[in-house]
Amino acid sequence: MKKRHGIAAAVAATLVITSTTASADSNLGAFAVGAAVGALINNQVGKNQRKKSSQQRSGASSYQRQQNREVQAALNGFGFPVGTVDGALGQRSRAAIANYQSYMGYQPSGYLDDYQRGQLVGAHQRLQAGGGAAYPEVVANEGTKGLLKAFNDPSYADRYRGGINNGQQQGVYNDQGAVARAAVGGGQVAGGQDQPLAFAPLAPLNQAPTASMASHCELVAGMTQANQGVILASNVRDPEQALGEQFCEARSFAMTQSQGLAAQAGQTDAQLAAACTQIADALEPASSQIGTGDVKLVATQAQQVTNTIFQGNMDTASGYGQICLGLGYRQDDAKMALGGATVMLATGQMPYAEVMGHHTRWGFGATASPAASTSWYQTALSSMEQGAQPVFVPSKTAERNAVIKASITGGAGGGGLAPLQASGSNGGLALPALNLGNN
Repeated sequence: MKKRHGIAAAVAATLVITSTTASADSNLGAFAVGAAVGALINNQVGKNQRKKSSQQRSGASSYQRQQNREVQAALNGFGFPVGTVDGALGQRSRAAIANYQSYMGYQPSGYLDDYQRGQLVGAHQRLQAGGGAAYPEVVANEGTKGLLKAFNDPSYADRYRGGINNGQQQGVYNDQGAVARAAVGGGQVAGGQDQPLAFAPLAPLNQAPTASMASHCELVAGMTQANQGVILASNVRDPEQALGEQFCEARSFAMTQSQGLAAQAGQTDAQLAAACTQIADALEPASSQIGTGDVKLVATQAQQVTNTIFQGNMDTASGYGQICLGLGYRQDDAKMALGGATVMLATGQMPYAEVMGHHTRWGFGATASPAASTSWYQTALSSMEQGAQPVFVPSKTAERNAVIKASITGGAGGGGLAPLQASGSNGGLALPALNLGNN
């Protein structure tokens, strides 16, 4: 306990915020969930003041320019040329955006909404990580822009692979270009050869959990491809795959959101990772209990520790929680991601309980317990039914919630888990009133 208190004290010392600096920067006023993260660390205050002065001279915030550069780099990478990546969205950039929107079936306005931007930048990150190797036939036929559709719907590549033959499913490529599954009937996989081979259906994901969240999502994507599309709420016959698809979509959304927040915070990934590691260590007494499914216990412990770390400033806590969640996913660090989600729970944003459900279901940074995961999923769903703001892919909230609900209740296809009762030992949504300002 003394060691944990020491960690919490160290983190608190690191994360002191200068409120006057944060409030002076109007660019932070409309920040997602009110997170004032412009001056998260003391030694950043002077840098932020200098940056603000520079922003006033240039007429545009460095955060906005960084976002614009990400968009321009992504457009160039997918064959919608904008020229120099300078952070200024001029006529050429607007035309490229409109071409991208038209290609994806959106209204070609030349101005990206948050979802379109997240999809574009997230796909570019995946391209840079080597994800294009999974779809060589798409690139051969359409160039890199085809990956935008393939990443969004893995079954898109089937048009070039010949679809499903004789009842056998197409092979799944991994990001190194090798076939992920051997052929049915004793076929061999030649190392490094990019050719589709039929494979046996994947075992239920919870029977063979993987320590890597990234690898887990590659398996989920492979099964989505074999199924020729994502599972819908009206046809949930494989709850593990359905929930896996929702986890991986939430993971991608969190990574994109985290990068935007990190850019605004003005810290390097290394600096933020160090802080997020400390936060995760300090929150471990709470996050280690998620496998019990006891929502009250985890929320209460998390709130107490978070109050100490952030000195009662829950706006700052919320900013860091979102950053650490996405950074943990980008670095494939389950403990860091779970620590970020636990902070969000402590701030009273109960839709983040979905993260606890996913992590508990497959043992990412927690003891695997599919049964305990149900209480977390139900807590997230109930909170949104009662008016809480969605936190993952807001434009698809109704669809995502319906899939999760059908998966855990056995509705619309059977095979799900028994529904959670609203009252009982796990507490459901009957949380104590969280004191967000004082211990």
